[in-house]
Amino acid sequence: MQPLENNTPTPGGFFVRLAAYLIDLLLIGTILCLAVRLPFWFMQMQNPDNWFLRPVLFQFSPYHIFLYLAMSTYFIFMTYTTGATVGKRLMNLRVISTDGDKLTLFNVLYRETIGRYLSSLLFIGYLMIGGSDTKRALHDLLCNTQVIYTCKCKPTFYGKAPAAYGYGNLQSVTQPSVPVSYRPYGQQQPVAEPEPPQPEAQPPAEPHSQENQ
Repeated sequence: MQPLENNTPTPGGFFVRLAAYLIDLLLIGTILCLAVRLPFWFMQMQNPDNWFLRPVLFQFSPYHIFLYLAMSTYFIFMTYTTGATVGKRLMNLRVISTDGDKLTLFNVLYRETIGRYLSSLLFIGYLMIGGSDTKRALHDLLCNTQVIYTCKCKPTFYGKAPAAYGYGNLQSVTQPSVPVSYRPYGQQQPVAEPEPPQPEAQPPAEPHSQENQ
């Protein structure tokens, strides 16, 4: 992972975004399995003809629609409120708007529903991340968003410090005016290097007297 320096955002690549997405799927899948799937599995065993499990939209039942809405709500809520899901936070990523404004609810809603659906068609929209310099997927292009790395460390600058991404102005650190002495590990005092012998001063040569002609 690459931090941001000199206020220049670094886009997140394909594999790091894939890892973040898999973490989110594992997290939300575990929660839904314990809170929804297991109770409805016991309900289906007791009453196989439950209306909640019957197809109402193509082959999707209210049960499948509820699971999709719950998963989409997680991505929409986390992205709109904090700019990153749990997986993105663990991978040091964040979603921002390319025009510099705050993410709007409409853009996030469109990005996490229709945008992701279009990107998932043959996975072409996701493969666009690795094939472009900006590392933007199809749903990023449609919604004017960008996934970038965030910086959790404050870089130190000597002299005048420029604004670092996400931290504002940093305090300038003056460069030490005296040289720093280094010593080997375990040695108490630095060993002074012997001064080279200086040549003895030679008396100035007397000018030769000119003979009278």
